[in-house]
This record gives sequence, structure tokens and C-alpha cells, in this order.
Amino acid sequence: MADHEGFDTPPTSVAALQAMAIAARRGEAQAPRLTPGGLKLLEQLLAAPELAATLSISALAHEHGVNASSLTRLAHALGLAGFKTFQALFRADATSGAFYSTRAERLLDLGQIPKDGQHPIQRQALWQEEMGNLSRTAEGLDEAMLAGAARALIEARRVHVVGQRACFAGAHYLSYYLSYLRSDVRLIDSVGGINLEAARELGPGDLVVGVSYRPETRISVDYCQQALEQGAQLLALTNHPAARLATMTEMTLLASAEGPFFFNPMSSLFVVIEMLLSHLAHDMGGDAVSSIRRREALIARWQIE
Repeated sequence: MADHEGFDTPPTSVAALQAMAIAARRGEAQAPRLTPGGLKLLEQLLAAPELAATLSISALAHEHGVNASSLTRLAHALGLAGFKTFQALFRADATSGAFYSTRAERLLDLGQIPKDGQHPIQRQALWQEEMGNLSRTAEGLDEAMLAGAARALIEARRVHVVGQRACFAGAHYLSYYLSYLRSDVRLIDSVGGINLEAARELGPGDLVVGVSYRPETRISVDYCQQALEQGAQLLALTNHPAARLATMTEMTLLASAEGPFFFNPMSSLFVVIEMLLSHLAHDMGGDAVSSIRRREALIARWQIE
């Protein structure tokens, strides 16, 4: 937990900003003098620190429904020189490797998840938010984009799927079942440290599927960038339209990942992958069935269990 008895002024970290927000919400004497709107904005920024770290002042203001000047005034009220100094705190936090612990601390300190043994309430909150993630993902899914992604997977000469750390599970799931439907599918993992070297074989006619949630893993972004520079296409599977991968391609499928969970909720990612594979198999028709049968015959031949 953050130490709420005192904090640096001006703040020197996101943890200090969290302590200030909590003190202001409680009306403590040492808290910064924030208007109700300023406090609400600060709490919104702390609830989505990756956006505060990456968006421009105008884009961040639009994201939160305020004027850019509101962000500048908030920075001044916190004792900071301006927005750039304010944003630097979020950027330092994003690169420190403490993203998840910061989120966990925020959820506990700001009361966004129940405490005191109220586990049934907490489980229900997580369940409801995950249902919300699934609904938002389904409602926001661009059918034309999904169809284009399926077609790109069919037509590509070869497909590389890259997703590191928490996103590796989704990348593995996609590449495993995609290999039932077509050949030349390669899962890029970190074994032997040869990630970027594997991208050398890619070129025009090839497709990279990048799976990356914010905060994005650098190796995944670098791999996709390398592939693009060599002429390959990129399909991005991510949780926010402002994610690095999403800005690198016009072919992006978004999976909502919001809610009171310490880590990134992943349910909607797997649903997006299932939708993509289903669309792909439907477009392939009889060829999909034949490909699956060949794979099953190989499994049976080698008695793979």
C-alpha cells in the first residue's frame, strides 16, 4: 500500500499521485486543492495510466471528455510545471516494470474492488465486468475488418504469430488451431532468443499476427516493425486503438480489457480469436475440412495423445 501519511510535493511518481488522489478524496488537510472535476480527472488518469503515458495532450483530453487546458490546470494544481512534467511520471511508471503492482495498489487503495473478505461480491464484480468486456468486444467488432483479416490469413504465403509474456497464451492458441487450417504457420517464442532473426524470412506476401496488450512488450512491437519494413502485412490483436501495434496497421481487431482485475482480462481476446478462426474456416469451406482431416490423420499416425 502507498504511504498516505505524506507525499512529495510536487509528486515524483505515480505512487505519489495515487496518494494525493486518495488524500484529496478523503478531504485530508495535506491534500492538494483540487476541484471536484480535477479530482475526477486525476482518478480517471490513474485508472488508465497507459493512456496517460502515451497519448498527446489533445488526444488524452478527448479520451476523458475535457479540454486540454484542464490537464494543464490539473498539473499546476499538483505542483507540477505543466502537462509534460505530469505525463513524464506516467511514462516513467510504464517503463519501470511495475505496471501490474501499480494497478493492484490503485484497485485496493481507491476501493475499486471489495475488501474485508467480501469475496462473493468481488467475484461478481469481476464476472460482470468480463461480461461487459465480451459485450463491448462483440458490439464493437468491425465485420468488414474481421472478414479482411480472415482473407489475409487465407491468402498469406506464410504466417508468423507473435505474442510475448501474458499474450503468449493467445498467440499459441491462435497459431495452434490456425495450423489445422493452413500450412506455413509459425509461432514466434523466446526460446534461444532468436525472435528478430526469425523475421528475416518474411517479405511481401507474408503476414504477421501481433498479439499485444498494453503495456506492450517491446519484442513483439519490434518483431512486427521489422516484418513491416521487409514488406509483410500486419494483423494486430490488441486491447486499445491507441496501442502501438494498432497504430502500425490498418488491420486491427480489438478485444476490450477493462475492469477491477489486477492483470489484463483476457477472455475477450480468446473470443476474438475464436471468431477469427470460425470466419476463416467458413470461408475455406471444404478445404478447411480436408486440412483438418489431414492434421488428424497425422496425429493418429504418430499416436499423439
